[in-house]
Formats: sequence, C-alpha cells, structure tokens
Amino acid sequence: MTSPARLRSLALLPALLLGLGACDRPSEDAQLAPSTPSPAASQPQDPAFEQSLEGIWSTGGAQGDDAQTVYAIEYQAGAGLRILRDGAWLDGAVEDVDLDNQTLAFRIDRQDGPDETATLRKVRDEAADGFTLRLTWAQGQTEELGFVRRLTPRDRQEITLAVSQADQVPAVACDTDAAQGSLRATLVCNRDDFAALDRNLHAQLVELSARYPDGDRTAAVVVQQLDACTTPACLREVYAKWQAYFDENYDLGDVLDYL
Repeated sequence: MTSPARLRSLALLPALLLGLGACDRPSEDAQLAPSTPSPAASQPQDPAFEQSLEGIWSTGGAQGDDAQTVYAIEYQAGAGLRILRDGAWLDGAVEDVDLDNQTLAFRIDRQDGPDETATLRKVRDEAADGFTLRLTWAQGQTEELGFVRRLTPRDRQEITLAVSQADQVPAVACDTDAAQGSLRATLVCNRDDFAALDRNLHAQLVELSARYPDGDRTAAVVVQQLDACTTPACLREVYAKWQAYFDENYDLGDVLDYL
C-alpha cells in the first residue's frame, strides 16, 4: 500500500517539474561636450579616442590611498582596448564610442555571471589641463579615476601576461555527472561552494534511485534542469528547489546548506 507521504510526493512532483522549467597627465584630445547630450550620440569606434585612455589610473589618484582600485588601460591595434582592474583582466570589448559626449561603452563578458556594460567618460580637469575618468557600472555605481602615470614597457608586458593567463582554462579533474562544457561543470570543478552542492545532491539522487521506483526518472529530470542553467543564480535555484522538495517528501540523507 502506498503511504500518505508517498502519495503527497507523487502529487507534488508534476508541479515542481513545471515550475523549474600625478606624473605626466594625458592631454585633452577633443573638446568635451556640453552637459546637454547630442542627438546623434552613437558613432563608430575611434582608435585615437581609445588610445587616449591609455595609462595607469586609480581611484586614489596620484596621491594614492590604502583602499584604492588601480586600472591599467592599453590600446592595441587589432586587439582593441584592454583593461585590468587590480591586476585582473576585464574580458570584453568596446561596444560604442561617443565623441560628442566623450564616452566609451565597454562590454564585459563574465563566465560566472551576466555580461555587463561599463561606461568610461572623460571629465575635464581644469587644474591639470587634462582629464580624469568617470567609470559608471551597469547598476549605476561610479568610480572617479585619477591619472597616475603613462604605461611603461613593463606594464604592457604584465597586461599581456594577465590576458594570456586568463585565456588558459586549467583542466580540473572533478567528480560530477555534469554535461561537459556546461556552466554547471565549470562551477562544480572550480568553486568549492558549487562542488559541495553538487556532491550532496548527487548523493541524494543515488539514494533516491535505489529506494524509490520513480527515482531514476526524477534524477534524470534534475540533471537535465541543472545542465540547462546558464547562470550561477539559476543553478542555485534549481539546487535549492529540488533539495527542498526531497526534504519535504522523502527520507534522504541530510545535505550541507550552501544556499
């Protein structure tokens, strides 16, 4: 005879399956626009404008401070604009240059989250007869960047090294049934929190398949939904929903709470 808990789990399963479906400062290369935006704001990319942003910039300016964020900006013909933030490469490319308003939109491609477009704007520095940079992130946060110095040959070498190292994805051996090349496989093999989530859910699925007639079918659906995720937030949601479902409807082993 089917137990009440068993009947409740079978009744809830379809709904869950549906629900989870100052040194030298740069000179001013162009007249800064007035505060009123130009109607024709979008213009093609401009190598001269991108090259004018080259240098070491800092939120602490030339004076420096303990909490400053340092940016290294370099322009290379063919490679475009390359930006390092505290030594880490911001993988991305220029989307648009607006010469009228002296702004540059830079799209940042992230493997562990949504892409983001940051905007760099030249701001006239009357005292230094040059400009500073205002960096605005997609969510509205801003950073005021002061010019520190021009790029040295060593700076350029370090930028090239940082970019090349970021392009190298190390082969990581890990115990997971995640589809090769999926975001789940990448996170499980490179981040401890996702590795723990995957390991403990996998243990539950093995127990589910061994103890319940519909365990194999349910486990296959869980894996399919996990591998369909394209963002870390989606993965966390799928892990959380299935673990909550198992906790409420089945007598399976406990899992660690990393949610």
